[in-house]
Amino acid sequence: MNALPYELLQHIASSLLPRYQCRLAMASKWCYRYLYTPLLRWHARKSPILPPRYKYERRDGYIYSYMSLVEFNKQLVLYVQIFSYRLYAYNLTHLYVTSIENYMHSRNEIDIGKLWRLYYFMQKSNILIGCYKYIHKMPLIMYLSSRHPLISMPDRILDTISNILTDSDRDTFISSSTYLSYVYG
Repeated sequence: MNALPYELLQHIASSLLPRYQCRLAMASKWCYRYLYTPLLRWHARKSPILPPRYKYERRDGYIYSYMSLVEFNKQLVLYVQIFSYRLYAYNLTHLYVTSIENYMHSRNEIDIGKLWRLYYFMQKSNILIGCYKYIHKMPLIMYLSSRHPLISMPDRILDTISNILTDSDRDTFISSSTYLSYVYG
C-alpha cells in the first residue's frame, strides 16, 4: 500500500462505506492525511468501532479450570476448559455450545440443563458481571437467579429449609426461581 499513489487510494476509498474508509485511512500510514477527511472524522466519532472486551479467570481447587469471556461483534462467548481435557465455547447470545476436542467440533443448542451445570460450575465467579448487553434472556435470568444469596447457600441448608416448609410453601419456594425449579423440579 506504500507504493500506491494517494490519488488511486482516494478513488478506491470513495467507493467504500465510511466505516471502511476510516479503516483504510488508519491502515495507510503514508497517505493518511489524504484519505482521512473531516466527514470521516465525524463518522468515526458518531459510530466508533469498539475493541472486544475480554475477561479471564483461573480457578484452582477440586476442579481447576480456565474461563474466558469475550464480547465482540455483538456476541458474548464464554470459553471454559475443565482440567485440560476439553474446551467448550458457550455462545450466550445465540444459545449454542461448541465442544472443541482433537480437531473435532460438535455444536449443540444450550438447554436449561446445560445452563444449570454451567452456572453450578461458575459458582463464586464474577466473570459475567457487567456483560449483560448481548446475553440472551434465558441465560441472564438463570444467572441472576443463581446469584441470589438464598440460592447460593450450600445444598444441605437448602434441603433443610425445603424439608421444614409445608408442601404449598415448598412449591412456592421452588417456583420462585428458575434455578431452584430446575434443581428441585
